Amino acid sequence: MGDVHQYLPSVGKSGPQAKPDDQSEWAVKQAAAAWEKAVRESPLQRLRYYDARLARAGFSSDPAERERVKERVAELIREVGAATVLTDPDVVSMVRELFGEKGVQRLRDRANTPVERLPE
Repeated sequence: MGDVHQYLPSVGKSGPQAKPDDQSEWAVKQAAAAWEKAVRESPLQRLRYYDARLARAGFSSDPAERERVKERVAELIREVGAATVLTDPDVVSMVRELFGEKGVQRLRDRANTPVERLPE
């Protein structure tokens, strides 16, 4: 049992002559403004931003860009801390995508290792 009607995809047919309509432009501007505000709030938000960038279709076509993102994500993970990163499932999946299961396991090990304080 399936649909009686065949639905044609509407990709690229947003407005006349495949131009985006005002509502689409507004949504894109709002999303950009929201990310611009969010990345200033905390390093965890910046990790979420990189997760969103990696999720975009066609992002990984340039291996050099992917490597730059990987290096920046590693810096942000060190800044945020392993325990905090492990609380966000989206960031954990990004770590798994960039660094593999070994990267997630290293985070778990780091989060479970007690921190020794240096004598003052």
